[in-house]
Amino acid sequence: MTFTRSAPWLLVLTLWTQVGTGCGDVEKIVGVSYDDRQGRTELDVYLPAGAAPAGGWPAVLAIHGGGWRSFDRRSMADAAERLAGAGYAVVNIDYRLVPAGQYPVAVQDSLCALAFARANADEWGIDSARIATFGYSAGGHLASMVGVASAGARHQPDCAAGVTGPPAAVVSGAGPEDMWLFPEATAVVEFIGGGKDEVPELWDAASPITYVDPAAATPPPPFLFVHGEEDWFVDLEHSLDMRDALVAAGGQAEVFTIPGGGHVINRDAAGGRYDFGTSTDTAEAWLVIIDFLDRTIGGGR
Repeated sequence: MTFTRSAPWLLVLTLWTQVGTGCGDVEKIVGVSYDDRQGRTELDVYLPAGAAPAGGWPAVLAIHGGGWRSFDRRSMADAAERLAGAGYAVVNIDYRLVPAGQYPVAVQDSLCALAFARANADEWGIDSARIATFGYSAGGHLASMVGVASAGARHQPDCAAGVTGPPAAVVSGAGPEDMWLFPEATAVVEFIGGGKDEVPELWDAASPITYVDPAAATPPPPFLFVHGEEDWFVDLEHSLDMRDALVAAGGQAEVFTIPGGGHVINRDAAGGRYDFGTSTDTAEAWLVIIDFLDRTIGGGR
């Protein structure tokens, strides 16, 4: 399924602006280490206002982007606030960056963080069975890897929280899904650990699409891809191909495209100007993301 922004969104966007952006009295638990052996494996927890519902809050593991070599969890803080305001607990993580975080380390850290969140779910009032992953760009890649490659031998973390299975749902914003679609850009080569001719097996292993298996006993978790149609850094083909592979494997997958949208620059809702920001920052993308989470891991309110 592919759907795009259209005129009826304008009315909904007005309503979203009026009632959908407040974060209320979000409770924050900051600077929690999920792997005491490392120096960059901390997370912040955002909890919605009020008492947790019976069974706990549905939750989102938020994974920041930055080409696997820059930024930190602060870049996902606004998204975490908004998700918590919509009734979702958020576990907003850091992970080791290149060179220390070269593949598969960043994937292992993300899985360790998910295992840690599940192990501490009762303490935070979270439903451990209803945790989705959400990331943008490199974070979208890691969210997808956690979604489909948690059983990969290279990816099993050896942290105290142990191993864990896939999340209940995945939101990937402009995430690299097939490394072979990239040229040998510096950021990609440094993350993978070599060029296509040097380590072709790692270009396969680092690609989420490699792990989508139509013969698997259980289908993959549901996926939502959010992607700008004019993204020059991560081509829309990544999301479209991954969606098709997931559907062929019996999974549920949707692509929401932003007409005229790029990787870090997108048109406003009226189409009259361009704003700096990711495709998942757009107001209409937020409506789709919250709707997807409501349908897959259950509304937080």
